[in-house]
Amino acid sequence: MPEEEETPLIFGNNQNITEPLVKIADLGVDDGRVSIDGEVIYMEDKETKSGKIILSIDIYDGSSTMTCKLFLNKDNSKKVMKRIQNAKGIKIAGTAQMDTFSNELTIMISTIVESTGVEKSTRQDNSEVKRVELHMHTQMSQMDAMTSAKDLIKRAMKWGMKSIAITDHGVVQAFPEAHKMLGYDNPDMKVIYGVEAYLAPDKTSIVTNEKGQDIDTTYCVLDLETTGFSAVTEKITEVGIMKVKDGEVIDEFSCFVNPEKHIPQRVTEVTNITDEMVKDAETIEKVFPKILEFIKGSVLVAHNAGFDIGFLKQNAKVLGYEFDYTYIDTLSLAKDLFPDYKKYKLGKIAENLGIKVEVAHRALDDVDTTVKVLNVMMKMLKDRGAKKVADIDKVSTTEEAKKDEYKKLKTYHAIILAKNYVGLKNLYKLVSLSHLHYFYRKPRILKSLYKKYSEGLILRKCM
Repeated sequence: MPEEEETPLIFGNNQNITEPLVKIADLGVDDGRVSIDGEVIYMEDKETKSGKIILSIDIYDGSSTMTCKLFLNKDNSKKVMKRIQNAKGIKIAGTAQMDTFSNELTIMISTIVESTGVEKSTRQDNSEVKRVELHMHTQMSQMDAMTSAKDLIKRAMKWGMKSIAITDHGVVQAFPEAHKMLGYDNPDMKVIYGVEAYLAPDKTSIVTNEKGQDIDTTYCVLDLETTGFSAVTEKITEVGIMKVKDGEVIDEFSCFVNPEKHIPQRVTEVTNITDEMVKDAETIEKVFPKILEFIKGSVLVAHNAGFDIGFLKQNAKVLGYEFDYTYIDTLSLAKDLFPDYKKYKLGKIAENLGIKVEVAHRALDDVDTTVKVLNVMMKMLKDRGAKKVADIDKVSTTEEAKKDEYKKLKTYHAIILAKNYVGLKNLYKLVSLSHLHYFYRKPRILKSLYKKYSEGLILRKCM
């Protein structure tokens, strides 16, 4: 007798799947009959208390994966499982519904048919001039990539690429594996060794441009309201300044400024300053000389001074005035004096110090709060021995606190690439020091440390 021809795998009453196949991504959560043609990538069977077998299958259709379940009798379970395992692909039909056990959308199978599976296409790089990838993560980058250096380099070789850079987040563990691939199937392949570093600019000075002033000099505490963040493209809408001597306010200057442009709605929501309020005010050309006259001979103070002083410097430049003032940033000072604080917004610092804040984000009101905070800070600085304005940076923090300063520095992503063996050696040094001495949630490379070991390295970009 001739051998019996093996029949196609069919399970269930419906032996003909005539409905159009539906991509998994197109499935909705509503119950409905669907069909999927794909490749089995995972299969598991469990026996229930009643003696039935629950067969769970994960099917990949080329776009995503869907879990499908089937209830089988013990008699036919092994046969069905064997046929599924040996099939190139299967086509299933069933009802899509929420599985109360897994709480996920699952297809309860009613029919299974063998198929040819999913057609796999390999990506090609047909460019005449091949790219050089300078930013590539491997599985050594935590929670960011799953591909090994070996597979990445193999793919680059297959595409005809001549070079590839390995730049994992803060680590260099993929380098040995990448080095072993040199000469494999492509003697011209070059590996660029690098790292996507967490670069931390060193702590900026609290006092800028000091000129030997006494600690009891006159201070002008100021705050500006603007139409936005950029000192180049945005305009000042309000100025508030208080002149302080020996802890007492001896004079005030406050006015609106016509920005000659619309105040964005989001800014109005924060500052409560509208176009109507500034339309009759003087422009910055007329206000700026008054500002310079008021602050003459004083040391400027602002919370996050870089913002306010940046606007004053830009306007001085545009209007043709000199602007060479000493200024103090109470934000940086607060981080030194109050290292245990979690947040350093002006209102939060005032609250922690027991200072009542009446109104926020209006120039003179913010200045009043800053003056009260400054008085507390100045007393602390004098108690620590500060005699000159220049002494503020020296006494603002304790030696113990200086050891942990790096923890409060903001980090930026930067690609560092080694040009040669000297650079590779320095790269190893930077990564080692970042883990041994400057690790806080992530390995930090201080900018000063990078400058020290920058020979043979390229700092490609910062984000």
